[in-house]
Amino acid sequence: MIRPPVVLEQRPLGRSGHPTSILGLGTHRLGQGSQKEFVRVVREAIDKGVSVIETAHEYDDGRTERWLGLALADGYRQRVTLVAQCCAHLRDYKTAMHQLDETLARLKTDRVDLWTFHEVIYDNDVEWIYDHGGLDAMQEAREQGKVRFIGFGGHKSPHIHLKLLQRGFAWDAVLMPLNPLDASFRSFEKQVLPETIRRGAAVVGIKSLAGGALQHVKGIKPEEALRYCLSLPVSTVICGMESTAVLRKNLKLATNFQAFHAGDMDALRQKARTIAGDGRAERYKTTQEQDLLAGQVAHGFAAPPKKRG
Repeated sequence: MIRPPVVLEQRPLGRSGHPTSILGLGTHRLGQGSQKEFVRVVREAIDKGVSVIETAHEYDDGRTERWLGLALADGYRQRVTLVAQCCAHLRDYKTAMHQLDETLARLKTDRVDLWTFHEVIYDNDVEWIYDHGGLDAMQEAREQGKVRFIGFGGHKSPHIHLKLLQRGFAWDAVLMPLNPLDASFRSFEKQVLPETIRRGAAVVGIKSLAGGALQHVKGIKPEEALRYCLSLPVSTVICGMESTAVLRKNLKLATNFQAFHAGDMDALRQKARTIAGDGRAERYKTTQEQDLLAGQVAHGFAAPPKKRG
């Protein structure tokens, strides 16, 4: 008997109903390797059923988007939901539209599927998105057909996400860190996830390994952390996968995925609680170590880099 090919589970992207694979590929770390490996990993991921690919304008000064444009040639672009992050950190109209045009050119496409504000992690980001024209840019781009869905994401504090949601705009998707550590400190799972779902937007999980911190939690394996995130009501979980080995390991878990029971989820939260309570493990919440320089400069927390020459 010939068995049908195994495919990844598909879930709807919030109210839109657009189908997405439960496992998504983030390209930031992958873009720091070789072009050959980049193209190989992206294409193998798509061939194995990964339909969500994420990138950002500022990753490696545009190199990641250019390499992704190469990887998505030969018909691969039509098989993916392309997530492009808007890195206009002043949240202004002009920069956002300029970056989108550059992103489309680098990716060799006429449209991205989900365009999201990157690193919404500063208290005044919410006001800037509304007052500086960034949200106007997103809506105009959608009207022009350059973008299908719009959203935002960040990793710093649930109150910033909630503040933006409560302004009332109907976002299509929200990116947020979800992992066993998160449940005990400034929890996106407890505070932002239910509000996002209530408003009909898609929940997109990021940082399932808590920026690597979960590798040091006794009794929690990396595959259990990813399974934890996938067991939540998410549309997809975007994972950084810098090699074919990491891709295949994650695919093994995500293929024929079986969700944890509630008791299993609680057990993982309890194992993580010993180091999770004060945020020392989730350093992306409590420090600027994982905040990109452009955002720090825009908000006055760092000086612009000196120009060469």
